[in-house]
Amino acid sequence: MKDWKNVFENLTEKEKRNLAILRVLECTNGIIQYSYRRNDPWALSIEDTRKSMKFSMSCIKNMQIPLKEETITFGDDLAETFGQIRDLYVSGTKKGNKEDFSEFMRISSIMINVLGKERILEAQKVLSQQICDIPPDKLQWGVDYMMQFIVDETKNNSD
Repeated sequence: MKDWKNVFENLTEKEKRNLAILRVLECTNGIIQYSYRRNDPWALSIEDTRKSMKFSMSCIKNMQIPLKEETITFGDDLAETFGQIRDLYVSGTKKGNKEDFSEFMRISSIMINVLGKERILEAQKVLSQQICDIPPDKLQWGVDYMMQFIVDETKNNSD
């Protein structure tokens, strides 16, 4: 079995930064889509939902994030790794494979913890200043989702 924690820990600082930005985009997009489908009172309009989804999915599929000041690109190794994880997500959510979904969630949690709260918050800041396809305040939805997976390593587990 692949040691995912090691995979993510061995990324360069730049790769971790860029992956955090991609994950904030991806998680925010998911919340936006689910909110719209459930007709939540806070859901975006169909136009804003489509705009956000188009931008996010383009970034995920092309493994590039066009920002105002730079375009983030992902190397082949990281793109392949992300693709493997994305395949588990698609199999788990779109095809109902419970084992793949469980594995996706396990890997996602590991990734979020390796990226850490500071990188995730910095990614939110970068996106709020550098993109216009997702309302900046809605990025908090993706961040809030991710934060539920952060493990507080300072807590004593000997209770």
